[in-house]
Amino acid sequence: MRVPLEALTGHGQSLDATIDKERCLGAALAISMKIAAAKFGGRGYAYWHFDANAGSGHNDVADVPGSPVVFHVAADQHLNGMRRHAFFCDLNSDALLHLESRLAPWRALSRLHLYDNERCLDIFAECIRQSGEQPRYALGSVIVDPNGYWYRNKDGHGPPTKSLIRFAQEFPRIDIVLNLNARTFRLQRAQGHPVLSPRDVLGRLNKSNWLIRRTCYGGDDWLLAVGRNVKTGDHRRIGFHKLESAEGHAIMTMIEGRRQRGMFDADRGEEQRP
Repeated sequence: MRVPLEALTGHGQSLDATIDKERCLGAALAISMKIAAAKFGGRGYAYWHFDANAGSGHNDVADVPGSPVVFHVAADQHLNGMRRHAFFCDLNSDALLHLESRLAPWRALSRLHLYDNERCLDIFAECIRQSGEQPRYALGSVIVDPNGYWYRNKDGHGPPTKSLIRFAQEFPRIDIVLNLNARTFRLQRAQGHPVLSPRDVLGRLNKSNWLIRRTCYGGDDWLLAVGRNVKTGDHRRIGFHKLESAEGHAIMTMIEGRRQRGMFDADRGEEQRP
């Protein structure tokens, strides 16, 4: 089954955060895939993909496909001449059953794992090693979208905060996509929790080029960040700016809760006062 990417991203009439997130995730993944396919397509290379907190493959509230389906639809269009290995991880067994059904068109290309993200990312890394590829040359992407911030809860569950740092050092050509709730970060910091700042999170993940985007809906405030070790443009059309640019600095200043008067929010076209 070949589904047009536009069918997943053409919901411009809605301001729902989930719709906007999936649209931007699809665009970010498409850019990573185009870069990989342009350089290595048709030469026997594989594209490796890992999705933490993959979920059921569909957001019932927003009625849009989730990131696993968005990935495969984008890959159908852009991973020309490359083999595909996709890993999807979640701790919810019911969600994975639904995901397995929704990924039926791509079942042979997908592996579903009922594990915590830390353990599953380590399994993903070992599968790449066992494939015979040299880790420093492996291509692909990792999505971490925890619906919260960059921390593990008291039960030890949450984003792969330790294993992703190790992974990024060993697999420098695999892009990292983070979607973090900045409002949660500011609340946790205000309560004295020892959480890393967004800048510190990005700084630990071994990427020389970060594109960032801020999205505000209702009371929530999200940072979407794409890290690569290949230079690309800003992609202003979808609201991404280089971290080191003036716009990127302004976005991160607002994400981290520091006041900056007269700040223009590129995503909503209005002044924001966090």
